Amino acid sequence: MPRPAPSRPAKRTGRDADKTRTLKLNGSAWQKLRASVLAGEPLCRHCAARGLVVPATDVDHMNGADDNRLESLQPLCHECHSRKTAAEHGKRATYGCDASGTPADPSHYWNQAVVRDPGASPAPAFKKSPATDRPRPSCSPCVRPKSKDSL
Repeated sequence: MPRPAPSRPAKRTGRDADKTRTLKLNGSAWQKLRASVLAGEPLCRHCAARGLVVPATDVDHMNGADDNRLESLQPLCHECHSRKTAAEHGKRATYGCDASGTPADPSHYWNQAVVRDPGASPAPAFKKSPATDRPRPSCSPCVRPKSKDSL
């Protein structure tokens, strides 16, 4: 007669592997909470901060998986949620650039406000080249064809 397999505690894998999670992600309580967050704020919060209109598909725990208060949950699009989670786990998250070439990463130094001492002198102006002070010619001889009268 075959011997029965020893009983082992259920192994938590995937999305529910976080031991601090108080609600299972496939449970009805989480599904109702998720639906209420998305109904209350249907756009991705990170994209909206950058001036984009993108529907939210994921609900993110801002203060850890055990804090299910509405004020600690934020709606995000899948792309922003994946970036945020990767960054929290020490991975490099890239944002790319917008249509004008400005980095889309909100933490990029180009997107940070410059804080200057109010008593400091203004930033030094760049010195113009003397060539820019000369008047420009009104037309170039190689561009305008000569008329018959001027010959």
